[in-house]
Amino acid sequence: MKSQLLILLAFFISGLSFAQCTITGKTVLKVQDEETYSISPDIGQCRDCHLWSNYGKSATVIGDNKLSSIKLKANEEGRQLISISVLTSQGMIQCSKTIEILSGKNYENAINGTSADVKQNTNISKNCDIEVTDFKQGKFGDGIVNFFPNVSNNEYKYAWTVNYSDGSIMKSTDKTPQFPYSKEKSISIVKLQIFSKNCIKDLSRSYEPIFWEHF
Repeated sequence: MKSQLLILLAFFISGLSFAQCTITGKTVLKVQDEETYSISPDIGQCRDCHLWSNYGKSATVIGDNKLSSIKLKANEEGRQLISISVLTSQGMIQCSKTIEILSGKNYENAINGTSADVKQNTNISKNCDIEVTDFKQGKFGDGIVNFFPNVSNNEYKYAWTVNYSDGSIMKSTDKTPQFPYSKEKSISIVKLQIFSKNCIKDLSRSYEPIFWEHF
């Protein structure tokens, strides 16, 4: 029975469509780390109605690839793709996850949201006297981020625009606004316009999804 099931899984894997399932586990690993990945929700018809596939040379699978969870060991820097095919009462489903494997400073930059994960742009009107040169983010609560300028001046007016990964937009005129975020709906761009009596300064910062997964 088990061998027939595995043959059936292999036969259908090339034609599977992606279903409403996710793979839990970190999206960034440090070289030599081990991480457990599981399908959620686990709607397999039986304990070994799963088939994990591992694409790439940067990590290896530890354990039985027919169960709902596997352990992945990061061996070297690179990008790894894992996918799982599951036989359910509704038929075959598949989901996948891309994992970045980094080491040293590259790993620290990814976790802390510096370097390639956060890019900043500044546009300043000529002879502008606005002292704000940057803005930062802080965790206000679970799933809530707080943005604030690096210089406190009550004479300035602020206009914040936040673009999300799903295309939606939120705005605020507060000096230190709070915005929601999630892994499924991460913030991709934050724009800040600062107004003084003499000029306008534009600041913008773009974020990679990986930043919010570790924020």
